[in-house]
Amino acid sequence: MKIRCVIVDDEPPAVDELKYILTRIEDVEVVATAGSASEGIAVIEKLKPNVIFLDIQMPRHSGFYVAEKVSRLETPPLIIFATAYDQYAVQAFEEGALDYILKPFSEKRLQKSVERARKALSSKRKDVGQENLNRLLNVIEGTTKVFNRLPVEKKGHVLLKDPTDIFFFKAEEKKIQVHTRDDLFFCHTAYTMEDLTKKLEFQSFFRPHRSYLVNLTHVREIIPWFAGRYLLKMKNEEATEIPVSRGHVKNLKHRLGL
Repeated sequence: MKIRCVIVDDEPPAVDELKYILTRIEDVEVVATAGSASEGIAVIEKLKPNVIFLDIQMPRHSGFYVAEKVSRLETPPLIIFATAYDQYAVQAFEEGALDYILKPFSEKRLQKSVERARKALSSKRKDVGQENLNRLLNVIEGTTKVFNRLPVEKKGHVLLKDPTDIFFFKAEEKKIQVHTRDDLFFCHTAYTMEDLTKKLEFQSFFRPHRSYLVNLTHVREIIPWFAGRYLLKMKNEEATEIPVSRGHVKNLKHRLGL
């Protein structure tokens, strides 16, 4: 069966590498590439590929956003995550996503993924693509939209905060501070910074430093610092400045499309 695929990834070198390997595989045609989530959705709606190779982290919208949008198509394509980030794709695959491939790509691994797609497309069950995508979206819902309200405490009272109202978290000794525009609370749960990072990453939160988790929608200014580092100036009343470790600068620029 002929596989018509679209690659959605904002990194041109990764797109070129993936496209080159795929075109070496028999009966695989890369009908288009897209450098953003919105462009990818438009291309998929127009060309109706049967397979998508999809990155996860892209500026503005993630690959999960693309998955949610294409699920509404009459014949949704199979989705193969082709990404450097495995923490969500692995979980999704375990729950029924067609496949995931980690960068850097290998021809042997891609061949295996293509054969898996070919088998699914050749199946007599016409709903295989929709079923896989629905199961994937269920996992996404369970892993990336966990917090509608986060329990926090202050002076013995427990309150429920909308994550969009939280400016940043700060690890302070054995407690995690929760900072809003004009107030300070503490996490009422036993979540670690790693837990919060994993659950809030796709709700505009970014971890620039091991002691901080920042809501990027509440960043006022990015200030060059020293030795290739930066400071994030927040929009709260104190105009808090949060350091960005050198190892996180590249990811920050990626998230902000800089």
